[in-house]
Amino acid sequence: MASLRILERSRVSPPAGAVAETTVPLTAFDLIWLKGGTVERVFFYRLPHSTAYFCASVLPHLKSSLSLALQQFYPLAGKIRRFPELDDDKYEIRYVDGDSVSFTVAEYDADFDEVSGDHARGVGPLLPLLPQLPRSDDDGVPVLDLQVTVFPNQGVAVGVAVHHAGCDGSSSMRFMFSWASTCAGPRSSAAVVATPPVFDRSLVSVPRDLYSIFYRYFGQRADWIIHEDPPEDMVIASFTLKGDHIRRLKELISAKAGAMEGGGASLRCSTIMATYAYVWVCLIKARAYGSDRTAHFMFAADCRGRLRPPLPAAYFGNCLGACFVEVKAGELLRENGVVSAAKAIGKAIERFGDDPLRGAETWPERIKYVALQQPLSVAGSPRFRVYDLDFGWGRPKKVEVTSIVRSGAMSLAESRDEDGGVEIGMGLLKHEMDEFATHFIDGLDRLQ
Repeated sequence: MASLRILERSRVSPPAGAVAETTVPLTAFDLIWLKGGTVERVFFYRLPHSTAYFCASVLPHLKSSLSLALQQFYPLAGKIRRFPELDDDKYEIRYVDGDSVSFTVAEYDADFDEVSGDHARGVGPLLPLLPQLPRSDDDGVPVLDLQVTVFPNQGVAVGVAVHHAGCDGSSSMRFMFSWASTCAGPRSSAAVVATPPVFDRSLVSVPRDLYSIFYRYFGQRADWIIHEDPPEDMVIASFTLKGDHIRRLKELISAKAGAMEGGGASLRCSTIMATYAYVWVCLIKARAYGSDRTAHFMFAADCRGRLRPPLPAAYFGNCLGACFVEVKAGELLRENGVVSAAKAIGKAIERFGDDPLRGAETWPERIKYVALQQPLSVAGSPRFRVYDLDFGWGRPKKVEVTSIVRSGAMSLAESRDEDGGVEIGMGLLKHEMDEFATHFIDGLDRLQ
């Protein structure tokens, strides 16, 4: 079995004196994720250097550039805590000069290509690459934890754990691009984050009582993060919908949707709708749902541009609304199941677009109920452009959202091989993954 050796445990802060003591209040959007734990990603890079070379020549600049990136994104070096004393029903991120991010450096004697592959494989060899945020202490809980793991003469893995209550994927990836661009300098192929993050919570316009409603469900207990080991027979794998697959799916869905409505107008199908629908149907088939069982799908959508007034794209925090879809499994199992799935998903997206906060007061109860129904959910987005993240070592060989093995979500990213494609990550029990892969491949063959 492969073994991991810890080389260094250190802490990285913004430059001394660069950021004054600051508090950033959590909003209702942040509270939703307070007990949701961490989002974990591992970025794999080919870097065929020895461990000694990496530690002497690469690591110092990686850490110094992290310090500079944290100067802009300082809440990531702080801690989430309750407001002191009288306002103890509120939460905030508190940063004090000297606060820091845990930074672990390790060496791993595993096979780099095996661990970072697309094929179905056990999650055990991936887990050592992940930092784990500690539970809350007297000062609160950290927002960010990092681990860099060297595969000697093969590659490097950058493991990132972010407490979801601190920020969403859009914000965390803006930080990652800032770090990578600073590290790579002129060598970087990544887009430099020119716009500084926006922390002003007064810009968030939501119904006044929404925070109180969410606090009752998400803010009253102290079990901040739940670390649960996945089952031993859990495997993780990646699948790709190529641009041509997506085009054919969209054409099929648009044409069939109109015919199912008696010749009415065809459905305008987006890439996300087609991807969600196809994966959902494959999963329901893999799990052999009975026709009368209700299948649930739950996904988040960015509210930044849909609030009134809208938030800037650089707003740092969470700004995600919840979308819920439920359909009888029988509709998804029939010949045009992917069309039925896309129509239902499209209606949820349309409702969200009209008013992203419609029914928001019911989200906690719905989330609590749906979470018990073995739903499909989503982590990540092709919009994050994770395969453009370049520390000066070139584009990632693979990006894995490892937290899906606990959340039951599928991960989404842009295809690393072509424009217009989508990469999908799944964490399932071994027998479910075998069935899912069969249905995924067979369905694409039928599109030809």
